[in-house]
Amino acid sequence: MDLLMSSQSTLKPRPMRNALPTILLIAGLAIIGYGLAQKDEKQASIELGDAEIQLGKKDSFFSPYFIIGGIAAAAGLVIMLSGKKS
Repeated sequence: MDLLMSSQSTLKPRPMRNALPTILLIAGLAIIGYGLAQKDEKQASIELGDAEIQLGKKDSFFSPYFIIGGIAAAAGLVIMLSGKKS
């Protein structure tokens, strides 16, 4: 009985250690996806036979959604990978 109790006391659950990087990773990818959807929303294309006309604003790939989402996803991945080493 003492052996069972001592092994349970050494295994401490750490749900927040795993939850934070997962939340950051998922939120970062969701922000990037939202940025991609917003980027394509303002553009339109017209096909006339072989010719295609594209109308709309050409956005840069360095929009705030990509930067913030990339930082959040990278931070979540780094925290997740550094937590597995220890």
